[in-house]
Amino acid sequence: MRLLIVTPICLLVNTCLLYQPNKFLRESSIAIAACLAGLMQLYLEINRSQAASAFVQMTVLAVVLFINIVMRLRFPYAFTASAVMLIGDVIFLWNDRMLSQADKTYGLSLSICAVIITLMATYSSCREERLNYLLHLRGEMLVIDLNRLNAQLLRRSESDALTGLANRHSFDAQYADLWKKTLIEGTALSVIIVDVDFFKRLNDRYGHLYGDEVLKRIGSLLQQALRVKDDFAARFGGEEFVILLPATHETAAIQVAERLRKMVELAGFPALDPSQGPYDMSIRATVSCGVATAYPITGDIPERLLEAADKALYQAKAEGRNRVCSAPQTTRSKIV
Repeated sequence: MRLLIVTPICLLVNTCLLYQPNKFLRESSIAIAACLAGLMQLYLEINRSQAASAFVQMTVLAVVLFINIVMRLRFPYAFTASAVMLIGDVIFLWNDRMLSQADKTYGLSLSICAVIITLMATYSSCREERLNYLLHLRGEMLVIDLNRLNAQLLRRSESDALTGLANRHSFDAQYADLWKKTLIEGTALSVIIVDVDFFKRLNDRYGHLYGDEVLKRIGSLLQQALRVKDDFAARFGGEEFVILLPATHETAAIQVAERLRKMVELAGFPALDPSQGPYDMSIRATVSCGVATAYPITGDIPERLLEAADKALYQAKAEGRNRVCSAPQTTRSKIV
């Protein structure tokens, strides 16, 4: 009987477990197989002998321990399987004629105690697993939040709060990296320094809040003037901005600067609040740009390229503003 019924079912359960079934199928198949084996043993040993009837009580305990302690089924499945085994034991003891009433009471009490104790252990284990899972999820969420906050802090540390462009610290790091890359690849590196014309007069006339709005607009237009993702723009300080153009020769850099200059001139400054009075026509919405290009060689000083662009900017200012000037060629540093 055991060989024909219980063994095939146990083999079927083992085969199913190899394919990683879902939770319901896995838990229920183990519970059914264990209960079937235990109930079959009770059925086969009933009314055979006093020793067999007493010994078969150990089967109930073994099945309960297997389900609740060894396999550690989830509490609903463990509770159901334990209840089935306990009901089967009650039916067995009710119909068995070999055991005395005292032996039946002792056997049933032992089964009830085993079921209660193992179910308590199962419940505690399941509760601990749920708590550990929740703590694990909480830890993952904390890690995600921490990474998000770190990313925000990194962005804030590298960007200018007013314009959203990179700040001076971020520019210095990017400039150093691009200089090394350009030195290795032997390509050109162009720099454009942009200065807002008449900015001090604008601040004095309309206030610093309006000046901030002007800087925001210039920053937005500057981003639109960039060509590719490798182009880099930053706020250099005050009303000055800087653009890095890797692998860009002088002519292309001048074109970028000229495009930015025209965009600012066409867009104009932000609208004035009526309380700020009429617009001063002597303050024009323009920028001046200084362009410098270098083909770095070993021994060149990176700051010379910035100095050349700064000198070109002052030349544009001296020539009347609202224009683009490029640095003159210097053979030693290969800046054109």
